[in-house]
Amino acid sequence: MKLLKYLAAGAILASGLAQTASAAWNMAWAAESPAIAGSPAAAGSPTADALTIEHATHLLATGKCVDARKEYEAIVENDTRELGEQNPKTLSDRMALAEARAVTGESIAAEADLRAVLEILVRRKGPEQDETLSCRTQLAHLFQTLGRPHEAIAEYHDILEIRQRILGPDDIEVARVRRMLANSYSNAQHYSLALPLFRQAEVIFERELGPENPETLLNRSDLGVTLAEHYEYEAAEKELKDVLAIRERLLGPKDVSVLMTCFQLGRCLGGHHQFEAAQPYAQRAESGLTAALGAADPNTIQAVRLCHELENDIQARNR
Repeated sequence: MKLLKYLAAGAILASGLAQTASAAWNMAWAAESPAIAGSPAAAGSPTADALTIEHATHLLATGKCVDARKEYEAIVENDTRELGEQNPKTLSDRMALAEARAVTGESIAAEADLRAVLEILVRRKGPEQDETLSCRTQLAHLFQTLGRPHEAIAEYHDILEIRQRILGPDDIEVARVRRMLANSYSNAQHYSLALPLFRQAEVIFERELGPENPETLLNRSDLGVTLAEHYEYEAAEKELKDVLAIRERLLGPKDVSVLMTCFQLGRCLGGHHQFEAAQPYAQRAESGLTAALGAADPNTIQAVRLCHELENDIQARNR
């Protein structure tokens, strides 16, 4: 059975990258745009504008992606007209628009947005500034979601080298890039390259964030899936069961991340030919995701498919 990477929080995490970059860019570049900072358009509307961006971000995080894209398009159009295309706010909002476009299937437009923003950032801020690296990270994430892991690997590898040189090998940002690079290696089936990166990241996440932090658990679940892909089923099962126990205790039995961990466990056990042991996890994922996300959601569809595969495998073995 082919295992699937944990993707449930992907859009929200990527959206979070854009929001973090937005705040950083506006602070870092405020001194470069004194005329803009004091203009009537900027001075008279920051609260309303912030609320509009917050609403668009909320729409994206709650799955109303087309509505979010339309709001971001209006925001970026207004930014460009009032502030100029190279203003930090325009760039950060355009990065958020790219994420919304990617989620709604407009991948060509999303990539064009990110490349345009990146070109401006490299020219104005340099290739190793945090804003530039944040944009490259989002571009690499886009490559990953589009099934272009080798392009993602190249981006993440460069970002990791720069982050390590500037921040040191044990910084939390370095750990985050390691996890993303590991996922890209895993998706390209380079499991022996992915596993050490997950484990290096895990040490930093646990030390800096704690063993029950969502990022720590996300790294562990990704590690578990990759271990299963590498046929290390017992180690994978232990990782995923540990993650499931913590998530269920913290979030409750109906949380989507809990249900996705059940799905992962069903895949892992099924891959190890423990079909009867896998079946309860798969059935729980199917019923829970149907209730939480709807029957048409891709994650629900995969859970339904897993249940059918397990049932067929059990029947075939009992013949």
